[in-house]
Amino acid sequence: MTESDLRKLLGSADPDPGCDGAGELMDEYCELVARGEPLPARLAAFLTHMANCTACREDTDGLLAALRGEAPPGAG
Repeated sequence: MTESDLRKLLGSADPDPGCDGAGELMDEYCELVARGEPLPARLAAFLTHMANCTACREDTDGLLAALRGEAPPGAG
């Protein structure tokens, strides 16, 4: 098991806003990433949640794919 796999399994001990809190920031995060802009420090808790939550990470990956005009991860 790699260190990345272990991190995904165990999550992070940093403050986590939960799915509802992360969902409120997901659009902003994806738009910034799609445009290649730097992420503000206020999105740190969102990134912690992405490390802790597979479901939200999959939603974020799908939204990023849509913004980029790509097929969602795992499609096809």
